[in-house]
Amino acid sequence: MNILFQMFYAVKRMIMNPKAILINLLTYAIVILILGSVFGSTYDIQKSLGKVTIAYANLDSGRNGAIVDAVLHSNDVTQLAELKPVMSLDDGKVLINKDEADVIIYIPDNFSDDKDLPHVVKVYLSTDYGVPTMVVKNIVSSLTNMMNTSSVIYNITGKTEVDAMASELQKNNEENVKEQSLTSSSLQATTAMGYYSIAMILMLLLYGQEYGIFMASEDYLGPLGNRMRLSAVKPYVQYIGKGLGLSLVTFLQGVILLLFTKYVYGVDWGNHIMVVLLTLFVLSILVTLLGLMLVIITRSIQKAQSISNFISLGGTFIVGGFVIADFGSVAYLSPSYYAKTALFNVVYGNQVEQALINIGVMILICIGFVLVSLVASRRTVE
Repeated sequence: MNILFQMFYAVKRMIMNPKAILINLLTYAIVILILGSVFGSTYDIQKSLGKVTIAYANLDSGRNGAIVDAVLHSNDVTQLAELKPVMSLDDGKVLINKDEADVIIYIPDNFSDDKDLPHVVKVYLSTDYGVPTMVVKNIVSSLTNMMNTSSVIYNITGKTEVDAMASELQKNNEENVKEQSLTSSSLQATTAMGYYSIAMILMLLLYGQEYGIFMASEDYLGPLGNRMRLSAVKPYVQYIGKGLGLSLVTFLQGVILLLFTKYVYGVDWGNHIMVVLLTLFVLSILVTLLGLMLVIITRSIQKAQSISNFISLGGTFIVGGFVIADFGSVAYLSPSYYAKTALFNVVYGNQVEQALINIGVMILICIGFVLVSLVASRRTVE
């Protein structure tokens, strides 16, 4: 009951000034409208960017080579990509150098002989960023998933042929591509308004670090913090109750903005809204714990707020929140990376399992923040 009381008290204090919250929500709603409108005419991959040009050399005549051909020539891929078969890797590099291809996909002649997982598809990109790169990476991801599945079938049944997989893709491509959850085809349905709705909601939640900073400043710094530690309230009750309460305030703001984009801007949030809400709630807890940890480590509200603002802006940028770009492994540094990945998986790819994996990673990060905060707070008290 004490935990519930702490939650209620924390929520009540934060919503005592609804004007600030409404202004914040209105600001993000306007930003989504501006970005969605400005980039709306240039966001459609097929109309504005044209097709991605893929030079591919498939020298393998075995079962995996057949899978490669089946996927690359499927309707969903050919709608996004123009295929240019080449005889060798060098021929593909010539096309790259002439700007006649965006990427080379190379399959060696002994590729099907390799029974070890995972199968590695060699990809040579002309650039490391941009939508063409995102499309190609997702196509290749689908390829490797199918070939790994093929190897599992081989190891279990001992069959040397997997013609059924390739022939089914050719005969009934649309159904099988949906089963394989080809993310590149899902990108085709993504709108600028939908993309920036996700990006700005995540940015709004990132600023929930401020609540964690507020919580830590009361409980760990200055005379008030000393009095709080001498009070009868157990530290873990206060920590859990206030943490969940402040996370709930952040989460509710995200939900309000989500509903606004859905019913005012017409954004489609997919068929798994509960997974979407779970993602937002776990991220809300994560950012609250992050703000708390920053204060405990730095022992300064000003330093914590400076770091928090940098994390919010920088983290949004490196996950493509402002411009559509692929920053590679650098994006892992953003607290919202796994949330964004989960949302795109479940909203545009119907990949619930992948979304839950990313949610699990965020929970592990939350546990890490708690452990670091506990260690740092002990030193602060001493």
